[in-house]
Amino acid sequence: MYCRGRLVLWWSVSLRDFQMKGHMGLICICAFLVLSVSATVQAASLDYSRYEALLNRYTKPGVSIDGVRVTAVDYAALAKEKGEQGSGYETLLKELVFLNPETLDSGEEKKAFWINVYNIAAIKTIVDYYPVDSIRSKKIKWSGTPWDRKAITVGGKEYSLGQIENDILLKTFKDLRIHFGINCASVSCVNLRREPYRGTTLSKQLEEQAREFLGDRQKGLLIDRKKKTIYLSQILKFDKKDFDKLGGGAIHFVLPFLGNEDQEFIKKEKVEVKYLDYDWKLNDIKNAR
Repeated sequence: MYCRGRLVLWWSVSLRDFQMKGHMGLICICAFLVLSVSATVQAASLDYSRYEALLNRYTKPGVSIDGVRVTAVDYAALAKEKGEQGSGYETLLKELVFLNPETLDSGEEKKAFWINVYNIAAIKTIVDYYPVDSIRSKKIKWSGTPWDRKAITVGGKEYSLGQIENDILLKTFKDLRIHFGINCASVSCVNLRREPYRGTTLSKQLEEQAREFLGDRQKGLLIDRKKKTIYLSQILKFDKKDFDKLGGGAIHFVLPFLGNEDQEFIKKEKVEVKYLDYDWKLNDIKNAR
């Protein structure tokens, strides 16, 4: 809206000038429009180094919360930085306000961009209301379901976590590996990756995330061979319709990410599917050991 307002104002002035100066005004208008398009394209390149610096500064991998290994986030430090003029956190959020994701070069770039935006929005949701003990805190939303709450502004438009995940990422790209890239600030969620996702490396990054998560027996996947039961993360239950429709079912979808021994067991035996408990406690560094 801000950029559009500037364009309307400039146009009205330029039109008046054109009427006075004829062809010279037309030349000026054309030059301005060319520069405007160029500026918009340049604005579409998010400086991921700023986001990466925040991840390096405020996250700690390999710590334990409730006996589960997580990458913890120092939300208290981020909350302290919030509102500090010129801080990396505030600058990153302001850059997103004016960035037009439609000008990104490829589908992979857009997919990586929106995964990053989801994770930034989840962090921002916590920071905006900190201290809280969970993203489902009634302090954030009284119903305990914050997914439809407007969380972040991108390109002048507000988005909720649910919109980013379902309406943009899954609906547009239909890539179920996205579930291994987004982090909902919770212990049982896929760990927050300590580097931005980038279009050129996105597939490799999501594959690594999937293998790491499903290799975690406490929150990803656990096989009880005696009981012939496979316990899956509830993430695969929350979006069961998508996994059934796009992945041939949760079991079929996870198979390529498992070791040969586990794959053979699941293929050979008729396993029962159950789900692991889900811990919504905040992945806060103050809870870590």
